[in-house]
Amino acid sequence: MKLNRFFLMLTLGIVALTANAQNKENAEADAAAKMKAAQMSGFGSKNKEAILQGAKADSIAKVAAEQAAKVESDTDPEFPGGEIFLQAYLKKKLLHSNVSGKGDVVVSFKVDKKGNIYGAEVTKSAGSILDTAAFDIVTGMPRWRPGLTNGQPADKSASVTVSFGKED
Repeated sequence: MKLNRFFLMLTLGIVALTANAQNKENAEADAAAKMKAAQMSGFGSKNKEAILQGAKADSIAKVAAEQAAKVESDTDPEFPGGEIFLQAYLKKKLLHSNVSGKGDVVVSFKVDKKGNIYGAEVTKSAGSILDTAAFDIVTGMPRWRPGLTNGQPADKSASVTVSFGKED
């Protein structure tokens, strides 16, 4: 009895699989026939101009998006770790500078494509001793993260204000 039931289930399974395969073949044949009929009726040629216009619009949008990304990717040079780490670096250097006096010194410089500082000069003075100390602190800084122009590293200007004699 169990054997008959097994053969019956097996036969039903085979019939179901065969019917499913035939339905799939029929569906594929119907789709192919519809595609052929559309091609024969000129579907492709009628829409060729629309397709080309759509492709052109897509390429224009892609170029515009790339240009927008390039504009957004213009950045200024940055001290490694950002402003917080720059302030911590300056505070540490000021503690070890053994310079007395009060005032702010602004040192301007350029950061090259590799992050090196060059062309440093004091643009706001607070006296020669403080200026020299600030210049030494800035020129002794580690490499910066270079600025970007159109998404590519570029030489860019930067400046740092070194404040002497001020408690935080």
